[in-house]
Amino acid sequence: MDRLPKTNLTAKIVALVLAVILWVYVMNEQNPPVEVNMEVPLEIRNTSSSLVPVDIPEFVRIRVRGPRTLIAGLSQQDIKTYVDLRGLTEGLNTAKVHTTVPTSMEVVEVIPDRVTFRLDRVANRQVPIDVRLAGSPSIDSVVEKINYSTVNVVVEGPKGLLDTVAKAVATVDVSGKNTDFTVSAPLILLDQNGKEIGEGLSFNPGNVSVTLSFAPSVSKKVIDIKPSVTGELPKGYIIKQLVTNPPRVEVSGTPNVVEKTEFIYTEPINLDGIDKDKEFEVKLVGKEGIVIPKKTIKVNISVIKQ
Repeated sequence: MDRLPKTNLTAKIVALVLAVILWVYVMNEQNPPVEVNMEVPLEIRNTSSSLVPVDIPEFVRIRVRGPRTLIAGLSQQDIKTYVDLRGLTEGLNTAKVHTTVPTSMEVVEVIPDRVTFRLDRVANRQVPIDVRLAGSPSIDSVVEKINYSTVNVVVEGPKGLLDTVAKAVATVDVSGKNTDFTVSAPLILLDQNGKEIGEGLSFNPGNVSVTLSFAPSVSKKVIDIKPSVTGELPKGYIIKQLVTNPPRVEVSGTPNVVEKTEFIYTEPINLDGIDKDKEFEVKLVGKEGIVIPKKTIKVNISVIKQ
């Protein structure tokens, strides 16, 4: 009498195991596991108010495996990748990339799975504002005076990046103008080489109010052009010759300004990496009260190795 229940129980267990095996087999046949590669944003968590990460990637690539039906509906928003900055200090750091994926999925690979970056101290300082004029006033007028609403802008961000800022520049278009006007011009940040620093820093104010006064153009003069250079030639090289074409240019403006102007500079030419003769086309740098009809000139640089 006791053997029958045991036999039934054993049969039920065997049937259950077979059913599970059959279910797994069917699921793998009908809904097999597949893999997919995705690029997802890398979040920064537990940031400090006094430190900011520099040179950390915005995205990472992740390979995920899961049932085909789930993978088909997977979106970038379903996956989270992040770096935890808690407890990290100023300077160079390496941190693990953490991931979370939906249930029934597994992470196969994360590239990179660790990131190296610098935590830089947040700082701020005042940077001088410069106004550049675009275009030329009407032929019978010159810009006599430029007034700004403020002469400095407060820039804030990672100290290393902040130290590269040379000035904030606003550009005002004076094409065809001959009467006084005021305009609110947006500012951009430039480094020592005149290159724009696009991201990573904030500044206030973002715009500067510029008032321009015009005067009749009654004086003309031919003056020398002086090329402006920045950077350094490779070790062992020196400049043999630096020639502008043309060497001189005619300018016009108010008599007192034209009389005192003996030469005009070009925009800076970067000498870094120049180990052979080279020709540059550069703009002439305008001066308040001076009109330059020629927008660009050519500068030929000859170098020799000592």
